[in-house]
Amino acid sequence: MKRTMVIAAMFGLCCPGLTSAQARRPEARTAKELIRKDSGRLRIGGTASPIRALLLKRVENVTFEETTLAEVLDWLRNQSTETGKVNVLAQWRALAIESIDDESPVTLQMEDTTVAEVLDEVLEQLSDLDPLTYIGIKNKLKISTKSDFDRKLYTRVYNIDDIFFEIRNFRGSPQIDLNQKQQNSGGGGGSGGQAQVQSIFGNTGGGGNDDDQDNEEEDEARGTEIMDWIRATVDPNSWEENGGFGTMDVFNKMLVVRNTLEVHEMLGGPFHIDK
Repeated sequence: MKRTMVIAAMFGLCCPGLTSAQARRPEARTAKELIRKDSGRLRIGGTASPIRALLLKRVENVTFEETTLAEVLDWLRNQSTETGKVNVLAQWRALAIESIDDESPVTLQMEDTTVAEVLDEVLEQLSDLDPLTYIGIKNKLKISTKSDFDRKLYTRVYNIDDIFFEIRNFRGSPQIDLNQKQQNSGGGGGSGGQAQVQSIFGNTGGGGNDDDQDNEEEDEARGTEIMDWIRATVDPNSWEENGGFGTMDVFNKMLVVRNTLEVHEMLGGPFHIDK
């Protein structure tokens, strides 16, 4: 039963409404997050994100014939909308590891599409072993390899107190001895004519109980179960226990996670970083 409760609660953990202890900062988003249809999650200060507006812009037709990557990036910059200019930044050092530079040729023809779809096709065409992708930070669109972005780990704190909430059973619930009451019903006033009631606080004559210790052990077991569930379902290879670099721990019913931007988005939606 407890396992079922934890798993059900964990589905809530992966929703964007999960409480984060992190202060709001300039928003960073992965490629997938930038083009989600849920525009309510993709707004900054009440206005549409310039990067999102760029990526979702409709393109009637586009033709690249052995066009250099530098020229493709210029085309991308020129697609900026009235929402604001977007700075397109290629991480050339990381791209060079994949033998990609500003002279890498692109041949592509598309009609009735979007800027995001064009960019996806360009990056897929250039990709070899390591996929190319992009992230958005304010009005900067950064293009690099997935492994380059995955090398950068970010720390985020998630409030998971609700998952630990459980209605405890009182071990010392009130008990009324009806037989004793009947026997004493004719005994006149005073304590002899009253039912014998056990205090809800247990025996009042001293001696503690180990409820608090039991609760701590249950919370510790639940925290371990939550982390095991995440490691098994959210990008398993990214965690230290599975050969990756991501770490996770529970402290005072707060989940402290250090992992990639993509993992954080799967756990709690758009992420915020300083730069």
